[in-house]
Amino acid sequence: MFTIGQVAKKVGVGIGAIRFYERKGLLDSVARNEQNNRLYTDQEITWLMFLRCLRETGMSVEEIKKYHDMVKAGTATLPERITLIQNQKQQLLDDIEAKKAQLIHLEHKLERYYAGENY
Repeated sequence: MFTIGQVAKKVGVGIGAIRFYERKGLLDSVARNEQNNRLYTDQEITWLMFLRCLRETGMSVEEIKKYHDMVKAGTATLPERITLIQNQKQQLLDDIEAKKAQLIHLEHKLERYYAGENY
């Protein structure tokens, strides 16, 4: 079992973010010790790492909540979850392509500057 501070370090998010995820229903309520401090399991840490991944890909809190609810509903929701993750994957791939195009544009600009051009 891990404290919220330990979990925050392992996952790479702030303590406030973990509490926010709990308030939004993205994280099920966790066990508490005698001092009423939250205690997290490896499974909860794994979920938080995936949650962070989803957020970093641009998935909204609302969509993550929808996904989380489907996971809790069981395997009957697998087709919907697959679609949700596939859509997020495609959005990420589109974002990567856009970033590649931006990088090419910057590289061309640098080439012109290295050649002594002013614009």
